[in-house]
Amino acid sequence: MSRQILSNALTRENTASRRKFLGMASVLIAGTAVSASSVSVAMAQAEEPSSSQVEKEVSEPVTLAVRADSQLFRVRMELDVEGNVNVPANSLVSRKKAMVVPLKSEAVFDYEERYRLPSDAEVGSFVTATERFYHEAASINELNGLKRHSKLRSAVAHMMLRRDTLPEVLYSTTKSLTNDELGLLRVPVSSVAVDGMLPNDAVVVGDQYVIDSELMRYLLNLTSVEQSEVKAEVVSVTSADARIQIRGNVDGSVEGVPTKIRVVGKMTFDRKAGVTTWFAMAVHETREIGIAVPGFDVAATIKMVRQPLTKPIKMPVRPPAMDVTAAVDPTHLLVELQSDQVGISTRMDRRWRMMTDSRGVAMMRMIENDRSIAQCDFRRLSKLEEGKQWTIEALQEDVKKTLGEQLVQLELANETVNDEGLGVLTVIARGAVQEVPIRWIIQHFSDDSGRRVLATFTMEGDSVDDFAGSHVQLSETLRFRDPSVAAEEHVEIATRSKIQTDRDDDSPVSSASDVR
Repeated sequence: MSRQILSNALTRENTASRRKFLGMASVLIAGTAVSASSVSVAMAQAEEPSSSQVEKEVSEPVTLAVRADSQLFRVRMELDVEGNVNVPANSLVSRKKAMVVPLKSEAVFDYEERYRLPSDAEVGSFVTATERFYHEAASINELNGLKRHSKLRSAVAHMMLRRDTLPEVLYSTTKSLTNDELGLLRVPVSSVAVDGMLPNDAVVVGDQYVIDSELMRYLLNLTSVEQSEVKAEVVSVTSADARIQIRGNVDGSVEGVPTKIRVVGKMTFDRKAGVTTWFAMAVHETREIGIAVPGFDVAATIKMVRQPLTKPIKMPVRPPAMDVTAAVDPTHLLVELQSDQVGISTRMDRRWRMMTDSRGVAMMRMIENDRSIAQCDFRRLSKLEEGKQWTIEALQEDVKKTLGEQLVQLELANETVNDEGLGVLTVIARGAVQEVPIRWIIQHFSDDSGRRVLATFTMEGDSVDDFAGSHVQLSETLRFRDPSVAAEEHVEIATRSKIQTDRDDDSPVSSASDVR
């Protein structure tokens, strides 16, 4: 898309948001009112580093070389976002927005970061792994007038980060992150990639250069870049530092969802330290509606300070073992999902996201590259008398009754007890809806007190391989917790669930979770 077309689209879709972006951009270019910080308490209040009165401009060409031995930093990042969230009525049926919700967000991140490189890494090679310790990670989000606070738990402050694929992947080796924490830690700019904005050749004041699309992908944490027109200009060079301005447009995608980004930024490279120590950027992003998340049209400011450290502050002095060339242990990539209304918690593959949570019912969906693979409906069932349990035969009969003519065959039925002490009944059924092959996996969870929850996985037949036995993970990790809204004793929640398939036809498919 051309610059003019994108500009027109931005103006048409959200004039107020674009005005805010242009206002922030002018502030950045003017070099005023953009806060920076050091590693002290005053980090968030200091002004952008001012040009030294002693240092003189350098007229001869200079190379802005990054020090290869600078691999430990203290980073502080502040993020302010304002704009609109575009919410669809049903993202599986249509990506058209049904509602526009105003959004304001403020976030702050303060962490140590240590590069973890392979033993045979060449000087200047792309950093694919780092280790972090978060001193602070918190946000205040105001969506449609309702404020929500998010904060990273201290138990997962020490993390590993992988950038083999983007967006970058953060994980703890001790505990699973929650979905809320994963959302909190997704930031629009990577501190690892800011040095990549520097010119490769020797430069003088006034020199301009094009920033490669791959470097912008690394900086903005994009899965792909389809088009990039970003240029940088050297605006100042002294013996102490060099200052660079960046502006341009990037069209790309994040996990299969298209996005358009306009950027205006400034950075300061400390020539003595050999690192970029200050970075600020105004961003206007318009992201389309995805299956897992709504779209948005927002203006954001990012302010970042990086300071090299000689030794860690809270991170272990001796780096823990980490093979950066090997795949991450899948158990480290599980996400903690919970339903407050049904009263359950579980650890699942990160492709699973809790989509809805209402009185007595909840739904999570498995999504990869903006494609829906499967859906799982949870229902809180009426409580049985203490000491009584449902039988696998009773569950099979109810599945047959519920699916009716849609059922072709019951393929498997078994019962186990998971590590949480819950009895688990599992029935796998194969059938068809409007000639589309469907697989259902129904799981009944209960404890000795008579408390029960029914989980129903629904997927099309060609998604079974991608589903990868997720029901096993659920059966092993699901546990009961106190629901926010208690069910009435012996009264069953009878809300009928409807599952949408990936077909062009938008007619619903009955869920086997309608078992009574």
